[in-house]
Amino acid sequence: FLKSDEHVLDEVKERIIGSPDLYASQNRGIKASVNFITAHDGFTMMDLVSYDGKHNEQNGEDNRDGEDRNNSWNCGWEGECDIESINYLRHKQIKNAVTMLMTSQGIPMVLSGDEMGNTQWGNNNAYCQDNEIAWLDWNNLEKKTVSWVRCASLLLT
Repeated sequence: FLKSDEHVLDEVKERIIGSPDLYASQNRGIKASVNFITAHDGFTMMDLVSYDGKHNEQNGEDNRDGEDRNNSWNCGWEGECDIESINYLRHKQIKNAVTMLMTSQGIPMVLSGDEMGNTQWGNNNAYCQDNEIAWLDWNNLEKKTVSWVRCASLLLT
């Protein structure tokens, strides 16, 4: 939906309104719905808008591990770049994702590090990495989180 895929609007609508198609028959209500876009298994939010494919080469499994279908879009450039228009689009896509997550019925779940633009450089299966790929960079935290947190805060107030 965020990357303009066709034929997903009805399914996205169901998720935004709390997944009644999954939970209504069980009388569980919207509190049963935990909404998330990224999780520990898969891309970070920044990688979701920066990579079309996984880059798990350093995991030692010839890039065969991890999910091949990431539902990602690199906005026109694979990986990090210094192209202002692409970085603007990526940040806009992240704000769109945060907006969808925070306004959906149910409980939002945020992957730790997404609020500060954490990247795993396209590695969507970093369980075996005890290095910069999997570590969170806490440097300049205030500067990194200001846009994301402002967006989420405005939506929640």
